[in-house]
Amino acid sequence: MARSAKSAPITALFDYDSLEVGQRSIVQQRTGEIRERLRRSAQDVWEIGQKLADVRSRLKYGQFLTWIKAEFGWSQRTAYNFINVYETFGDRFANLAKVNIATSLLYQLASPSVPEELREQILRAAEQGDTMTAQELRDTIQKRRLKAAARKDKKQYKQTAAELANHQAANSPGAHSIERITNGLEIITVVAQPADDEPSEAATQPGQDRRAKAAKALSPELAIHEGWYQLAGQHLLFCGDTATQVFAAWAPLAKLAIAVTGNDWAHDWLIDQAENVVVLPTAQYSDDKLKQLLKLLSNPGDVVIFPWLPDPNMLASAHRLGRTVYAGEENVEKCQQAVNASKLSVTPIESHYVAELVG
Repeated sequence: MARSAKSAPITALFDYDSLEVGQRSIVQQRTGEIRERLRRSAQDVWEIGQKLADVRSRLKYGQFLTWIKAEFGWSQRTAYNFINVYETFGDRFANLAKVNIATSLLYQLASPSVPEELREQILRAAEQGDTMTAQELRDTIQKRRLKAAARKDKKQYKQTAAELANHQAANSPGAHSIERITNGLEIITVVAQPADDEPSEAATQPGQDRRAKAAKALSPELAIHEGWYQLAGQHLLFCGDTATQVFAAWAPLAKLAIAVTGNDWAHDWLIDQAENVVVLPTAQYSDDKLKQLLKLLSNPGDVVIFPWLPDPNMLASAHRLGRTVYAGEENVEKCQQAVNASKLSVTPIESHYVAELVG
């Protein structure tokens, strides 16, 4: 049942006195308007998202989550479900008002993992009365991912793999092994001589590639390029823009996501992928704080997501604590530094193989 502003007056659980007078009035007004629209038709979801986004832009860092919890008892994920719908369908508000569509499907459609072409196709079908379930949409997306990835040109992968192998042959006494996996994809794994200061091996996970367990430190001179890499047969690293669908589409469900950034972040999709999301300003980051968060909010064997790698030791720290990392970094030099700091074997992989690795 819808909750109106009259039947459920705004309480004092949120500290409105901490806001400037002008901001306080607007935020309280938006709170009442959101309550009036909680029957959640497609149009209501869009309007709630619009007002949530407006409030978010007016509050300081950390206040938004406090406000949604105090006023509505919502989790971060719930609030961002609404916001994603508003931001995704911002210029198609009139169409949403005419569509009879389940909110669960609407939230899924607003996910960045849904291609725009597919989103338009489903909305047009819904306008004609032909709808699908959220699960059917997820299945459709997965099939499209695999087909699209299979059609991608393998030239960049082969070139990168060859460069890594040739460089290691010329600069390291380590051995190379070329093996074929079940799907016929050729993977080149570079194994170097062990380093004297190599950290103790992290707890291994069930199903971890046995070939990678014995992998040792890489030569720091190995050149990393844009693309996907697997480290120690366990961790996935994307060297590229993590705000794009390329990174978000393959992201696994995770126990924890830690976003260390000094800028506005375009990674709201993390709310759908991780049980816990921590946005940590760069100025507040330290390796000790990272380890504390990993120990507090995840356990050995859990998947954690790092959409940025401002500190080259992040991946290494998570590995030592036994976490499985899905990470990305747009800056190629920082990717290189993270790989060097990890001292783990590295394997360049194609995008469609990423889908198989994350399951």
